[in-house]
Amino acid sequence: MRTRLLPATLLAILTVTSISACGIDAGDPLGPSLPSVPGIGDGNGGGALSEPEAVDSAITNGTWTDPDGGAIEPVDPGTFTPVDTVAAGSSGASTVLTFQASGAARLGEGTCGPDGAWTFDGVTSAPNNPNCLAYRAAGEIGNNKKGSCVVSPDGHPGLWMNPQAHPTSTYHANCLVLGSSVSTLALSFPGDATLFEANDGSGRRILDFRWNGETVAQLIYHGSVEGFTTGAGVMVTTDNASPAGLWTIDFSQPALSQVGEVANGDLIEGLLEAGIQVVACNTATGCSLVTLRLN
Repeated sequence: MRTRLLPATLLAILTVTSISACGIDAGDPLGPSLPSVPGIGDGNGGGALSEPEAVDSAITNGTWTDPDGGAIEPVDPGTFTPVDTVAAGSSGASTVLTFQASGAARLGEGTCGPDGAWTFDGVTSAPNNPNCLAYRAAGEIGNNKKGSCVVSPDGHPGLWMNPQAHPTSTYHANCLVLGSSVSTLALSFPGDATLFEANDGSGRRILDFRWNGETVAQLIYHGSVEGFTTGAGVMVTTDNASPAGLWTIDFSQPALSQVGEVANGDLIEGLLEAGIQVVACNTATGCSLVTLRLN
């Protein structure tokens, strides 16, 4: 698996640090210093973000294996013009997700154990790792009551066949095994998201999520000809509990980045309109399916 270093943030109170895509290497160097925010700690509440090891644990345990890289790209000011600044967050119903307790992890990289703990290269993560989320068995209908879930030719689960029977991507949100608990999980973003549009008529757009002057997560719509969006970076959000807990949203997950055969379209427009269902994870609580929106 290719290891990458990504800036990480908060979607509600952001922090920035450099992390390994595996999310389990305690020896990774940390990036810029983290802001001290009382009441925000290692996902259980309490403490401050000034403790790098606590934040590193909460952030890295919520990242996904991403063999294709997914680095944040600088915006070319000669080609892209800023057109809007928006806020981001989630609201409405969220659904708790289920983990597999054994077997191969996502993409066959590592194995899963009780409580969704992920073991890779002999190192075991904290519980509730998204690389061990459970997906629907082959032949079951998608969570949106459309299409079907199958196993890919490579043997990976959760490949959603859309209503036209076209394969989209493995580990698709429509094929996640949903738990029985539904609640409201409010995540908000105190930084800003800047929308850039290309001036060359290609229709390309870039959405940069920034904190303290640094881009920490990014979506790139590659224009009407290509018709797909790619994502990079990790948002770390806080919830509306007291004390608040940390929730990660990795932009390399299939819901936010093109990984399948069918183009995923303009996800930036999707966030501006009804929102997009994404996986957010908390080391102590687990992972939930939430609707991420731009305001």
